[in-house]
Parts: sequence; structure tokens; C-alpha cells
Amino acid sequence: MTKPGFRKSRTAGGKTAGGPSTHEGFVSGALFSQAQILHLMKMEFARSRRHKLPLGCMILQVDRLPQLVDLYGAGLRGQVRDALANLVREKTRGADLLGIVNDDRYLLMLPHTDLEGSRVVANRLHAMFRDFEVSVDGRVLELTLSVGLTACSDQQTMFFDSVLGQAESALEWAQDHGGNQVCTFGETEIRRSMEGAESPPPEEPKP
Repeated sequence: MTKPGFRKSRTAGGKTAGGPSTHEGFVSGALFSQAQILHLMKMEFARSRRHKLPLGCMILQVDRLPQLVDLYGAGLRGQVRDALANLVREKTRGADLLGIVNDDRYLLMLPHTDLEGSRVVANRLHAMFRDFEVSVDGRVLELTLSVGLTACSDQQTMFFDSVLGQAESALEWAQDHGGNQVCTFGETEIRRSMEGAESPPPEEPKP
């Protein structure tokens, strides 16, 4: 049963014994590779522009994961990947697409979804991630998630990598400001402008 606030998933079947449920948005239950997800994003972006449909885009990353992998080993990265993939499979639609951008970042595309709808999904995923427990040698690690998101709903954005860059910029702002939060590209641009306005002007060199 899906919880209130989530869009219902369209699954290809129930849970298999001892394994995660399959999902139409994934290849054989696996994440899309970097090459696959970027190709799919290019196609979805072109469709969005052609039919004037909104497209949500978000980048997800577990905070401080590279440092934690250095401490606890590469196996932690796989555990985190499984936990995050299972969460997205269960709480998004079959039309939504999740893939690996690099070892620690994940791209989630939400076709036919504007910025407001994307924010709802991002907030829910962020809140639900806290319920996942990842343990190493019997020690439960408290992990947090940062999400950067954007959406295009007009014809002003010309290239799909501009959308990707906006989501990455929002994610980097979130992590640079403590992590464990969801940020949209528009919000971060306003905050950057405010921070620049509050910083004192540089001192003039003395003669």
C-alpha cells in the first residue's frame, strides 16, 4: 500500500522471495547505467519540448558517503545503492527513471511532473530515507540524504544538460550548507544572491 502523498507505483509484479519488487522503470530490477540514464534524459527532454510537457529532474546523494566508504569499505556503497534504489522503486511511478550519474550520485527523472510535483516527491523520499538502516559490522550508521532538483515546463531551456546542471548546482548548494535537505535550483540562486549582497565589499588598497 502506498502512503498518502506518494504517487502510486506501477509494478511489474509482487516481491520475489528474498529480493526487491520489480519495477517497470528499471531494467530487470537494476539501476540504469550512466550512459543509459543520460540517453533516456535526452529523449525525455526532447519529448518534453516537443509536446510542451513538464519534466522534473533531481540528483540524489547520501551526505559524506565518500568519506564513510573510506572508513568502512566499498561494501557500504553497495548497501546504500540498494537502499536508495528500493526506496525509489517503491515510491515512484513506473514511468519515472533512476540511474547512476557516478558512484555516489543518482539521477531521477519525473516525466510530466512540474517543479511543485517534483518537490513533493523529493521531500517524501528525503523523509523516508531516514527510516532505512544501513549497518557495518553490527554498527548502524545514521545516514542523511541531500537532493537537488529542478524542472522545465516551458520552451526556454534549449539543452538537456542545462537541466542536469541546474539539479547538480542545487545539490552542491545543499551539501555545502550542511546537507540533509532538499533544494531547488531557483531557491539556491536567490540564496546565493542574498549571500553575495550580505558579504562586505573588498577593502580598497592603501596608497
